[in-house]
Amino acid sequence: MKNDFAELRNEVRLLMEKHGVSFETGFLAERPLRRLPKDAADAAQTNDFMRLDAMAYALEQTISERKVAESIKRLAVPRWSFENLPWPVVSRLMLIYAMTTHAYFREVYPYRNVSELMQDQSLKILPAQLAVPLWRASRRIGMEPTMSYGLYALWNYYRKDPEKPVSLENIELLHSFTGTLDERWFVWIHQVVEVAFAPAVPELLTACLLSRIRDSDASVPSLSNLWEEVIVQEMIQCLNNATKAARDAVAVLKRMREHCDYGTYFHRVRLFFTYPNSVVFEGVEELGDEPQQKLGETGGQTPFMHFQLAAAGIDHEDDPYFPRMRGYMAKPFRDLVEFVKNSSNIRSFVLERRRNRTLVQSYNALIQTIPLDWRITHMHLVEDFIGQFGEGHGTGKPPLEWLSGLHKKAASYLIDL
Repeated sequence: MKNDFAELRNEVRLLMEKHGVSFETGFLAERPLRRLPKDAADAAQTNDFMRLDAMAYALEQTISERKVAESIKRLAVPRWSFENLPWPVVSRLMLIYAMTTHAYFREVYPYRNVSELMQDQSLKILPAQLAVPLWRASRRIGMEPTMSYGLYALWNYYRKDPEKPVSLENIELLHSFTGTLDERWFVWIHQVVEVAFAPAVPELLTACLLSRIRDSDASVPSLSNLWEEVIVQEMIQCLNNATKAARDAVAVLKRMREHCDYGTYFHRVRLFFTYPNSVVFEGVEELGDEPQQKLGETGGQTPFMHFQLAAAGIDHEDDPYFPRMRGYMAKPFRDLVEFVKNSSNIRSFVLERRRNRTLVQSYNALIQTIPLDWRITHMHLVEDFIGQFGEGHGTGKPPLEWLSGLHKKAASYLIDL
């Protein structure tokens, strides 16, 4: 049995390495690039990288001066390829192009709220200087060509003290739209939530693999019973450890109001996150002139939520928005979620042993924490930060009542004792 568990732990480690998930920071990049490399053999590429870095660090000022559209005209469509660039470089490039894209649309189409944005189906053109590189980077990373949560939160920070772990006291954004503490705090909370949840990832992966183990010597009853007891105890421990991390994540989310003002967020920050309808990507041959309908940036795109729900066996595939959210995360993360969704038997494992109250309680505690307690906390925040202003949609475009439907569905997965 010791060898089996050693192999299982090694398999978990390999899965996390394969899919780019950190034991320290979870789905949050451990140390995003602060600058693009300047040692490229291609002089044109080096010059472009320097210009893009400068543009990114000047974005707040460019937005305040309403010169985003003007600055884009000075960009060239890159002639270099994204295919051989390291993953962190492509992620930083896509972050810069995507944030600039959202800033451009905010300047050109100054909607008062998301509902107004959603009513506008008129054709809009994203200039080739942004459209072409954004599309190329998105194909390499495997996510939709917008400023998703996977860029704006997961690749957009640095540690104030490089030697210390990520925390609310030791984190700063690389780039923001407004420069306000409100915007930065809003994103810091999400980033530190990722770190708080990080210990749950290996625990839930271990639980997934445990749920698939079958006793190799079930013909010997004494060995079979012993093996069963060991597996159940390991499962309980994994679920309890994952629940503790999930509770820590909820505790971080509850701090959102400390430095993020409702009015500042609603009137100055949130409309940078959304994305207009009917966008034509100029110069992107694969798309032709077909208008694209994309979702805006939203926390619903975080891989950790999809990962935990998949592990727990909670199915939202019939939802009109939730499955689409996975298209806005990097392909390695999406592949891990799919792997867990297709291979986890945790719920079946617990149901088959529902006479074990401790096991059922551990499973229910996991369901109670993120799918339920998180949703309740989130819904209260949404009402304060969005609903009270008469807005009916989130930045990702779903109606606000969508969240209550997800909460109700998750609650149906609690197992009666």
